[in-house]
Amino acid sequence: MKPQLSQEQKLTWKMTQKLSQAIEILQYNGVELEEYLEKQVEENPLLEWKKGELPSSGSAYPVSGVPEKEQDLYAYIKDQLLDIPMEEHIKRAVVYGIDSLNEHGYFDVDVQEWGKEIQANQETIEQAIQIIQSLEPAGIGAWSLQESISLQLQRLGCDANVIDLVHNNLQLVAEQDVEAIAEIYGCTKDETQDAMELIQGCHPRPGLQVAPVEQDYIVPDAYIYKKEGTWEVELSIYNQPTIVIDESLVHLSEKNQEAQAFIHEKYKHAEWLQMAIEQRKKNVLSIIEEIVNKQESFFESGPMQVHALRLREIADEVNLHVSTVSRAIRNKYIQTPHGIYPIKFFFQQGVKMRTGQEASSYAIKQLIKESIQLEDARKPHSDQALSVRLKDEFGIYLSRRTVAKYRKELCIPSSTERKKKG
Repeated sequence: MKPQLSQEQKLTWKMTQKLSQAIEILQYNGVELEEYLEKQVEENPLLEWKKGELPSSGSAYPVSGVPEKEQDLYAYIKDQLLDIPMEEHIKRAVVYGIDSLNEHGYFDVDVQEWGKEIQANQETIEQAIQIIQSLEPAGIGAWSLQESISLQLQRLGCDANVIDLVHNNLQLVAEQDVEAIAEIYGCTKDETQDAMELIQGCHPRPGLQVAPVEQDYIVPDAYIYKKEGTWEVELSIYNQPTIVIDESLVHLSEKNQEAQAFIHEKYKHAEWLQMAIEQRKKNVLSIIEEIVNKQESFFESGPMQVHALRLREIADEVNLHVSTVSRAIRNKYIQTPHGIYPIKFFFQQGVKMRTGQEASSYAIKQLIKESIQLEDARKPHSDQALSVRLKDEFGIYLSRRTVAKYRKELCIPSSTERKKKG
């Protein structure tokens, strides 16, 4: 028989389920990690771990740097733009597109209307769509259910045939018709089942995944303190759980093949969980340590000394992907000498000063706030006057429009409204 080349279609996905779970674990804060481990212990008889005690409801923590309003879907998505360099006309199209998403994360705007409203061409709109679809949560920025699920599967690195199954045979997935799908794509029933489970695991309304966190206390994920002149980082007990495998059960199943297979599977899972938790601990610790190095002036002198900092700077230093750093800091807080701050607070946009250095957006907002607090109520500062004041007194070049934007983010009325109230 002569050797020959042949093509074979298979339904596969490149990202393993374990890798997907490891990414999910990385995103958990300390309390969420504890809840996750409780579930794992219930499902795996080989697992044991030591639990910490949560503070009583309503414990008094000095919380700083936290927005007064709960973050919604649109603010969550726009926060991710801070680390994406883009031209101003592209950014304008992206922001308009984000504002045009409905609460489920789908576009609620016509492309032609989009371009007409901001006077942008088709190429600019297409670039904006690609940027929005690359953001979290995966699946946002779609016009249909099929497209949203496809975006989520592409993020997982799925095979093209899985994507095709979504676009052309999604009804078969809904009907659980394994045999028909296996016949169409020439794959085994196990491969078909894997693909179907992956598709069914996608969120049909990705925007709903971003919900305000409702809790009456905040548990810090790490503590920053000074010891013998050096800043130290200590993870909370919730972020460094002790996972133990009960070896005594391993040998009890040697005479029963079915029980032995079950224990073997649970043992492998327990080993993987130990490794995943340890890797999560290393990543979170290295990221926070590098933030402390970059933002030492904040820890020494307080929030007015926070510097401009981008995710990529930390990612490069700790040798991790930007998306990994973004996931690792999500919904996590640290206790500092100046109060509790969300980790994302330390990633600030920067504005160049006359000296060539960058001032953080937080520090600039505080200068604007202080200027308004000290103004004559009968003659409040206009946004243009505040812009001039920042330039003359602090060497910070900020347009009137940006001053107005920062003022609105501080929930401060315009000079006309302040004069009326005054």
